[in-house]
Amino acid sequence: MSDIQLPDLPDAVPGNRDGVLRRVQPVLTLLIAVAAITLAIWEGLENRRHNRLTVQPRVGAEVEIRGDSAGRYVRLAVESTGLGPAVIRTFRIYLDGVALDTLVTSASTPWKPVIDAISSDGMRISAHAFGTGYFFPAGQRQILFEARRPPDPGADAPPLTSILDRVAVQICYCSIYGSDCGETLLSIKTVATSACAR
Repeated sequence: MSDIQLPDLPDAVPGNRDGVLRRVQPVLTLLIAVAAITLAIWEGLENRRHNRLTVQPRVGAEVEIRGDSAGRYVRLAVESTGLGPAVIRTFRIYLDGVALDTLVTSASTPWKPVIDAISSDGMRISAHAFGTGYFFPAGQRQILFEARRPPDPGADAPPLTSILDRVAVQICYCSIYGSDCGETLLSIKTVATSACAR
């Protein structure tokens, strides 16, 4: 059997349209890939920003001078009013404008020098302190200091409100991400406080 000779066909001449598409196709692929990566990065940044906003802390201060059937009292309290927990960076107590050593341990309380300085007969004092790194949950209220005196303390007892002239509390806090930091000062008079570390 003999081979049948096929005629030589001319090479197809690419048209202008076919050549442009072949040249543009890699550029278009690259542009689509860059756009997809850019969109993914932007979405990640927005999600991170949103997550940080959903845990933004705020700590509100409350200074009370009141009386009830058990007597009069002064109270320093804080409330976590933000969206997320406040991580305590610094808890500092001032007595007569001087910062005290406020290291919180299981064996001691930083309130001891204050209690020794202001307590008088018949006064009941309760105090609480935050340690560094304490997570103060959102929506929680904490009484830091309360001094109560019976209804009839005696004529020589100093006014209960004088305690608030002597005592101040500074709380520095941040979010769980270490950002959105803030400061709360519980005081009825101006106190020169140390700056909060950021």
